[in-house]
Amino acid sequence: MQNISIRAVILATLAVLGIDIVSGMLLTQMFGGPGWDTELSREEIRRAYQVLMQDVRYLALGLLLGTASTVLGGYLAARLARNMPYYNALAFGVLGILISMIGAGDLPTWVKIVGLGLSLPAAVLGGHIAKLQASKPAS
Repeated sequence: MQNISIRAVILATLAVLGIDIVSGMLLTQMFGGPGWDTELSREEIRRAYQVLMQDVRYLALGLLLGTASTVLGGYLAARLARNMPYYNALAFGVLGILISMIGAGDLPTWVKIVGLGLSLPAAVLGGHIAKLQASKPAS
């Protein structure tokens, strides 16, 4: 635990949460989901999201964007920590899984399983990219 920078992991998590919120809003708009400025009732919004949760294209693109943001988060955690990149990227991935388990409510089971299965490898890939970049000689 002493090799993990809590600050780096939390900052990377906050950055990725922001990115995921914005990408989720854009994805929802792209697939015709309810916008923030609509005057729909809660029930109409709930029904619109149920339709989105059955659109495989929406779910697959969401998985792709989520995995990419997890790679970025692993990278940020590793770079901000400046040492032990794999440990910090892995800690970010574990925290991301915990947060995802809380917020994955209405997602189909297959999306939850694939997303959770990709989380740790994606975070560690981000840490690996950070390590490669840090070990490059300055030009």
